[in-house]
Amino acid sequence: MLKIESWKELGQILSARFGVEVDLNGVLFLIGMRERGLSFQEFSKEEKLNLINLGSCILYQEMGLVSLSGTGPDGWPLFHQNALAPVILEDLKIKTLQECAIRYFQKVLDPQN
Repeated sequence: MLKIESWKELGQILSARFGVEVDLNGVLFLIGMRERGLSFQEFSKEEKLNLINLGSCILYQEMGLVSLSGTGPDGWPLFHQNALAPVILEDLKIKTLQECAIRYFQKVLDPQN
């Protein structure tokens, strides 16, 4: 498996690959685009937010906080919350999402997959 050591390293890899600086929302956006099978194009603000939300749900699914429950009439995946999520401090939430994003991209960028 591809080994990405840190959030900074992930940012460098994605920035080099896509030619843009990425922050957490940018990474979530890329995950959302990938999961929807989309390429770079113009998106409305609402579409961007929906893709960021999808990226978040994909990572929350890895954490066991949500499960995929089907697909909506518009083709978007639907998730349901597995249990009441504990109140998490914003810094811890960001750190946890970053760690999940590193694991996600280790899998999808691995040349052996």
